[in-house]
Amino acid sequence: MRLTWILFSAGLLCTNLIGGNATSGFEFLRIDLNPRSSAMGGAFLAMRGDLAGILHNPAGMAFTEDQQFTFNYVNYLLDIGGGQAGYTRRLTDFGQISAIISYFDYGDFAETNEFANATGNTFSANDMMFALSYSDYLETYFSYGVSIKYIHSKIDVYTAGAVAFDFGLIYDAPFEDDLYFGISLLNVGQATSAFLDTKEKLPLNLRLGITKKLAHLPLELNLALNDLNVKEESFADRLSKFSIGGEFTISKVIRLRLGYNNEVHRGLDTGTGAGFSGVSLGFGIYYDQYRFDYGFSSFGDLGATHRIGISGTL
Repeated sequence: MRLTWILFSAGLLCTNLIGGNATSGFEFLRIDLNPRSSAMGGAFLAMRGDLAGILHNPAGMAFTEDQQFTFNYVNYLLDIGGGQAGYTRRLTDFGQISAIISYFDYGDFAETNEFANATGNTFSANDMMFALSYSDYLETYFSYGVSIKYIHSKIDVYTAGAVAFDFGLIYDAPFEDDLYFGISLLNVGQATSAFLDTKEKLPLNLRLGITKKLAHLPLELNLALNDLNVKEESFADRLSKFSIGGEFTISKVIRLRLGYNNEVHRGLDTGTGAGFSGVSLGFGIYYDQYRFDYGFSSFGDLGATHRIGISGTL
């Protein structure tokens, strides 16, 4: 038990021990491709047993004994498209092994010379990430997860790569039913190659989260604090980077989801208001061992994103 609390406390102390910057490379790692988790504003840190959460907190996969798969597609801003596929299974007497791959395609661009004149040629850009994760129980009330990620970006003939790790813990509170706390540290690593001369930093992200399934209402609430490692002028500014979401169980077949990301909303507020930016919603349809998901996220005047996915157990 002492070891567990040491690990959990060490994660909390990372807020002060790990410096972070607001800008970095490989920013696509921040984009949530999963329709279920994105519909709840990305507040998925302490959810369990679903591949939707593996890139939020790998410790959540310790809560499943099933083989699972997932396929997701996102129609992002400016005609950017992306996809994701994942699989997990438990190895007897070893733990849960999961793998997931994400891909972003930014389309074709017109090539110009140094005078901004079109050359008649085009070039493309894309990003890819592959993660391999291990999750298991640390002891009675704790689960943990570790992921290693290979990251690759390409613009025309130029490429950049990186290797990173994700670490996570989930605490199943024994003093309250259906109450869970989560902590994760994402994208700990460095670039292995650069587009030109400078190797970019990874978007390091320290997150805290809590999930509670209400006793007298078919609702599971989620709250997450994001980018706690990034330096801010005040502690209140750090707390303002939160996301909140919920999932309503309407029936055995249908679940409705709603979320809000305050960090997205603030980032798009230009002084005249950011409208509904940061608001997300969606639903899940369950049939036998399969699930179809849809997620919608608003970015105000910039537009909106749509995500669809199918997942299930084998």
